[in-house]
Amino acid sequence: MKTLLITTSFEDSHRNSAVQDNSHYPLGLAYLHSYLEQYNHEVETLFLNDYPYENCFNIIKQKLELFQADVIGFNILTPNRISSFEIIEYVYDIKKDVKIVIGGIHTTLMYQQILKKYPFLIAVLGEGEETIRELMDKFSKKESISSVNGIAYINNGKVVKTENRKLIENLDKLPFPKHEIFFSQNRTLGNLLTSRGCPFKCSFCVLDSISQQNVRYRSSKNVVDEIEYMVKKFPQLTTIWIHDDNFFLKNDRAIEICNDIVRRGIKKKFICSGRFKPFTKELADALEKAGFMHILFGLESGSKKILDTCHKKILREDVVKTMKVLKNSKIEVTTFLIIGLYGENDDTIRETIRFVKSIQKIKYIYFDEIGVILTYPGTEIYDIAKKHGLIDDSYWLTGQQTPIFTVEHSIEKLLNYKKRVINSIAFKKIFSLSGFIHQFDMIPAIIKYAINGSYFSKGTIYNAILQISPKFIKAILSYMKKSLVRSKTFK
Repeated sequence: MKTLLITTSFEDSHRNSAVQDNSHYPLGLAYLHSYLEQYNHEVETLFLNDYPYENCFNIIKQKLELFQADVIGFNILTPNRISSFEIIEYVYDIKKDVKIVIGGIHTTLMYQQILKKYPFLIAVLGEGEETIRELMDKFSKKESISSVNGIAYINNGKVVKTENRKLIENLDKLPFPKHEIFFSQNRTLGNLLTSRGCPFKCSFCVLDSISQQNVRYRSSKNVVDEIEYMVKKFPQLTTIWIHDDNFFLKNDRAIEICNDIVRRGIKKKFICSGRFKPFTKELADALEKAGFMHILFGLESGSKKILDTCHKKILREDVVKTMKVLKNSKIEVTTFLIIGLYGENDDTIRETIRFVKSIQKIKYIYFDEIGVILTYPGTEIYDIAKKHGLIDDSYWLTGQQTPIFTVEHSIEKLLNYKKRVINSIAFKKIFSLSGFIHQFDMIPAIIKYAINGSYFSKGTIYNAILQISPKFIKAILSYMKKSLVRSKTFK
């Protein structure tokens, strides 16, 4: 059967300002694409998350004319639900004979309300590869879909949910995702997953709604086989980004992957995400030898209270230990922070600033932007907001964007908190008077970062220096002069 897979425009606050050659692409759709092709279905995929809505809509209209699909599948995430629903309505109006299937995290969480509004849809819940293949077989044979596990649909005006589908345990049996559909000659960044799932349940995260806190791993050989395939397939490829939530959950496995990359002579740059715990010196050495140039860690807060409340399952001591391991490494470190988690207040903000600056003095961390907590369905944060009467499930059928979590603080207060933190830790803010004052004690760490850092850090600092204005220099000299006068007076 002919299948068109679509992921539509993100809402404004989530969308990049322009479509970028090296934006992250949806590996979920890439896996569905290759899996269906393996079973001889003709598949095309549209990746339109960063397109303005009007452009997205026009591209889909053109594709519907050129590619006469039997089945159209929409990947619905909370940030693209608004555009997805509008385009689904359009498709249904002009393509009454086409099967419309929806999937994605938002679908899995909110399938009942979606189906009640759009009773012609079929919802795939959780992992989609095996489910969508079975659905396609039923469609082609014009048989009932009631025996397909992992779906929901409307029958006689009622929502019918079939038996849950078991998670795919042997990920090696899946074909490699269809990277080709996202590559142009200008793309130099590829995306990769080596595992699925996360054993933790942070208050702000929805991942367990699909993975059920069950982690499954691809074999090391299978992972490096895919890397080798990508390197050969795309000569322009320079960097591979591993998107596992917890690439380091098993240090030995991560080291094994790194060693195999080295053994096969693969010379590419790698980026990955991970947790601060567990992390060993052996892992750091293996990552550096394999070409890993950048690690992104989830910290979220420097407050012990907030780390406990959001169930992060790490201690500040774990963070310090890992930063010391990476102190002399060439690997860049990025740390994610979230402002406004439940329990945030003036004290926790001050605590976060103090803690982040303390680890920046171990190994400088470049900050550009930090997040403010959003209220996503399926999270503990959402349940708290519902309990306080600030939101209910009907919100997700409106055209409003994903809201900021305001149970304890106004948006204005949260943005003020964000400004305070950024002024105190973000490199670019040191070139403002307020930022300079708040980061004066960080100058030795910043100088060391500039001298010993990678090409990335040196380029960042060079570009920032070019933006220094005479007015800023004059203000800084004035501030330092006044500080000197005050210190002499108090002596």
